[in-house]
Amino acid sequence: MAPEQRREHLVSTALQLYSAHAPEDVSIDDIVGAADVSRALFYRYFANIREVHEAALGTVVDELIGRLGGPAPGDFREQLRAALTEFIGFVQTYADSYTALLRSGSTVATSATEGLVERVREHVVELVCLRCGIEEPTGALLLTLHGWVAVVETTLVRWLQEQGIPRESLESWFADQLLSMVATTAEHDPATAAQTAHLR
Repeated sequence: MAPEQRREHLVSTALQLYSAHAPEDVSIDDIVGAADVSRALFYRYFANIREVHEAALGTVVDELIGRLGGPAPGDFREQLRAALTEFIGFVQTYADSYTALLRSGSTVATSATEGLVERVREHVVELVCLRCGIEEPTGALLLTLHGWVAVVETTLVRWLQEQGIPRESLESWFADQLLSMVATTAEHDPATAAQTAHLR
C-alpha cells in the first residue's frame, strides 16, 4: 500500500471508530488494532493521537461541506430542508464526535478542531445567503444567521441525548425558526426587510 493510501487507511479507520465512540475514548492501540498495523507504522504518519483526530475530523468536515453545497431543487424552504437533512444525518453518524467537539473543555477540542467547527459555521451562513440569492447580507442579517446556527448546534447536542421529537419534525422546526428569526430581524431593520422581502 502506498504511503498516502496507508495514511488514508488510518484516517478512515479512526472515522469508523468515531461512529461508535467519542474520539477522546479512542486510543492509538484501538486504531492500529482495527487497521491491523503496528504502532511503529502509525507513528510514521502521525506524531500523536491528536494529529489523527484532527486529520479525521478534517476529512469529515470536507465531506460535510461538499454534501451541503450540492444542488437542491425547489424554493428556499425546500433547499433549506434538504441541507438540514444532510447536516442532521452527518451529526447522527458522528454523534459522539460532534458532541465532544462542541463540549467546553473536551480533550478533543483544539485550536485546529475549533477552526474546523468555525469553518462549518461560516459555510452554513454563506450557503443560506447563496440559497436566498443575497450576495452582501446586512450586518443584522449576518447576526441573525450566526444566532440561528448556534441554536441548531446546541439543540442538536440535546436532541442527540433525548430525541424528544422525530427527526422530520426537528428539521421543520429548524427551518421555521430561521424564517421567524429573519422576519423578526426585518421588523427591526429596514435594510434587512428590503433584502429578505422575497422570502416572505
